[in-house]
Amino acid sequence: MMSERVLPRREPITTPIMAAEPRPVRAWSITVMLLGVLLISYLDKAILGLVAQPAMADLGLSAAEFGAVSSAAGLLSPLSVLLYSLVADRLPVKVTLFTVVVIWSLLQLPIVFAASGALLLATRSMLGATEGPAAPAAYATAYTWWPNQRRGFPTALLTTGASFGKLLFAPPLAVVIAVFGWEAGFLAVALLGFAWSMGWLLIGREGPHGRATSATETVASRAPLRSILLTGTFAGFVAAYTAVAMLAIVVLTWLPSYFQVSLGFSAVTAGSLFGVPSITAMVFLYGYGAWSDRMLRKGTSARRARGLSGGVLLALGGALLAALPLASGPVAPFALLMLGYGLAISISAVLNPALVQITPPGQQRSVLSAGLAAAGLLAAAGPLITGHVLDMARAAGTLAQGYAIVFMLAGGMAIVGGVLFAVLVDPERDAAKVEAARPAAPA
Repeated sequence: MMSERVLPRREPITTPIMAAEPRPVRAWSITVMLLGVLLISYLDKAILGLVAQPAMADLGLSAAEFGAVSSAAGLLSPLSVLLYSLVADRLPVKVTLFTVVVIWSLLQLPIVFAASGALLLATRSMLGATEGPAAPAAYATAYTWWPNQRRGFPTALLTTGASFGKLLFAPPLAVVIAVFGWEAGFLAVALLGFAWSMGWLLIGREGPHGRATSATETVASRAPLRSILLTGTFAGFVAAYTAVAMLAIVVLTWLPSYFQVSLGFSAVTAGSLFGVPSITAMVFLYGYGAWSDRMLRKGTSARRARGLSGGVLLALGGALLAALPLASGPVAPFALLMLGYGLAISISAVLNPALVQITPPGQQRSVLSAGLAAAGLLAAAGPLITGHVLDMARAAGTLAQGYAIVFMLAGGMAIVGGVLFAVLVDPERDAAKVEAARPAAPA
């Protein structure tokens, strides 16, 4: 009697064995807490932009030297993310996020008591090294609470951590800095970090989505890393994230100075207006995140709902920023900044979901970390390059125009990143490639 042949099978990437569906209240509570860690991470970096003018004056730093301080954090952050990617899916996320936020907060304190250029450089470097794992850990943890077709809006919410930081915390921080001195801004950010850490200890945990519970997950659900890193979706992710990261770093470092030097606002007004361009970013992020989710639920391909549409928005935003040197007066440049920044940042609603869509559940934190590390390394030179541009503009007596050129360069990068994202990203195609590369599970 001939025995029946049983073929090995693979569990598809998008349908791991799940636990019970989480309650929406719990899913949103965790997502909001993760928004908090990204907000604090943003404030840890944004404080440099808010104190740029008084700190450079007090410490005797040139624009290039101050840009190098900002770049120091950016250079070490991708390296730490790269190292984190090697162990990310084996570390408990609750302990990881608690530990890094406590370290960030401690690193703000030395500047309060003994400010110097060397200390600022050292603490920024260490801050970058410990901040790196936060973003991939936060996003991947959020995705364990939401299925693929509902990740755009939560991603938009997490991405607006920077916008909430500008709108809610930058104005009072600007007042604190103006009243108590620029060093006091670092103390305020530290206290906020300590408060978040206590809250995360109480409610932080992972959800069921994206986490298989069968014993075969440890081997059979993992794909060779090269099968993911060599896809067009991964390459498009890196190109677009590089452009977005460079734009964000330039805005963090130089936007308040641009408002003061080029548009003639006072230091307090510049700090208060720091977050206004993010209003359009929030509108586009939430709108695009919800729209992409709705299109996916209606059966639209992720190639269209995430790849093509996201690339177009990033390139269009870059074009508006690149036109900044052509604008005159305070109103037209401000309008271009609001629209250009908002359109460009809106791609963030689909960047991580597109990459996670092609990644097996047990590798999502590692793959996100690898992508963010690659993009961060490429984007880290932004403040240093723009600092040299501003020093040359100052020497030529055209500093106000130099700030416009800085944003024009960031806009050019956004155009390139948007085109590459639109051309290369195809999650359905690349998910099939990764699926084919996974080892077969035993029958």
